[in-house]
Amino acid sequence: MCITKNVHNSTVQEHEDPRLQRKLGKFNMIAMTFTILNTWIALAGIMGLVLPSGGAVAFLYGFIICVLCNLCLTASLGELASVWPTAGGQYHYTYMLGAKRWRRLASFSVGWLSIAGWLTLVTTACYFAAFFITAAAIVATDNAYESQPWKVYLIFAAIMVFTTLANLYGNRILDWWNNAALVWSLLSFAAISITLLATSNKTSAKYVFTGSDNSTGWSSGISCILGMVQSALSLIGSDAATHMSEEMPNPSRDTPRAMMYSVAIGGITGAAFLLVILFCLGNIDDILGTSTGMPITEMVYRSTGSRATAATLTFALAICFINGTNGAVTTVSRLMYAMARDGGAPGSRFFAKLDPKFNVPSRTILACLAFNLSFGLLYLGPTVAFNAYTASTTTFLNVSYVVPIIILLLRGRKILDQEVVEYSLGRMGLVWNWISVVFVIFVSVFLCFPAGIPVDASSMNYVTAVFGIFGLFVAITWALTRNLYHGPDITILTGIQPVNSAQLQIQRLKS
Repeated sequence: MCITKNVHNSTVQEHEDPRLQRKLGKFNMIAMTFTILNTWIALAGIMGLVLPSGGAVAFLYGFIICVLCNLCLTASLGELASVWPTAGGQYHYTYMLGAKRWRRLASFSVGWLSIAGWLTLVTTACYFAAFFITAAAIVATDNAYESQPWKVYLIFAAIMVFTTLANLYGNRILDWWNNAALVWSLLSFAAISITLLATSNKTSAKYVFTGSDNSTGWSSGISCILGMVQSALSLIGSDAATHMSEEMPNPSRDTPRAMMYSVAIGGITGAAFLLVILFCLGNIDDILGTSTGMPITEMVYRSTGSRATAATLTFALAICFINGTNGAVTTVSRLMYAMARDGGAPGSRFFAKLDPKFNVPSRTILACLAFNLSFGLLYLGPTVAFNAYTASTTTFLNVSYVVPIIILLLRGRKILDQEVVEYSLGRMGLVWNWISVVFVIFVSVFLCFPAGIPVDASSMNYVTAVFGIFGLFVAITWALTRNLYHGPDITILTGIQPVNSAQLQIQRLKS
């Protein structure tokens, strides 16, 4: 039986449920986070968005800029994760850094921003897997297989059920699964890269490093920016390690390192794969106009002339996204469990339970399944609604990352001097924090622009409408739970931080 103390009302509550087991090492978390990012594969998935909007210049240099800025953002978040390593992540940092009069509402809002981002990330990753499976079927059958939205949804639903069952009953092999997923991703990267380099006709270096295209209707400058910011999606999700920190033996040390290493590996493999794509591109119009819906599938087929090879390598990419979906379900279930444990969700008592046999938050795992099966139905409706929903992923998560960083800057970085920080940015912290803030604001603004002009109802970008609906949801949820939510339970840190640091944080909460 686990006994925790609620520092907000000085009462002691007994919880029948066990705490999450600390069994995941640093390498496991690097593997899991990298698998969720799927950076190099995500770049293959967004080719159709970037190449018409800036071309090779926007794709290559935009990605490099996104990697450098995301390293600053991840390092800034990792520093806070080192101080407060709990499954709550960003909303925990927001509460601990915030002023007493507004920290409850601020952390509550950030918590739900993070949950919304991860739920939509699950949908996005799972649909990418479904798209690649569909593309494999089309190329394998020489277009005899006809893709229909309802067929894609059924594939999506099957993957969601599979990853849900894996999370419910596969916790004992979670570390092995993550390690195997990392190896599979790197082997797939090598196989596709070698295949393309060995069989394709090569594009000129001039085009790769200086070529540009613009079929958006925007000016060349705006078009290039819109193409550049799309790369931000390929680097989203590095906070996965923070939400798994309660399952790591030494989270203060290992969480920020896992975050940084995953982004760095993603940046290296992503840049290398981008060069492969651009040098092996061939005729852009033919590649982007493929009947498979996946330009990378068409590239492999045109390079090799083999439908079997194209189908096999495309299916390998689908497995990468299935692994990523599995990791994302794991992550969001821990985040939702943490929010319920802190009283910040409707039905908190129901969802704040761990399965006593498998030691997983089974109820939040099932809630994730129900949410995604429901909102996944958007794919059967207007394309513009589905696109707005999936496009909001990057903005939801980036904003949740940057809010605690902004609070840290407003209140002064000296506030961290009171803490025991195993991963400190030192004198460069201020610079990295500001780069993070400017980057997120810049990307978030341009991700709200329509992809092209002129704009009509079917081509408008409705991400802002998604945020409006989200704001209404947060307002209603806050009204229902404001008397229950008092911020994160700091005693979760007991046993993983020095005693003087934990006592200092408890005293701060009381003040």
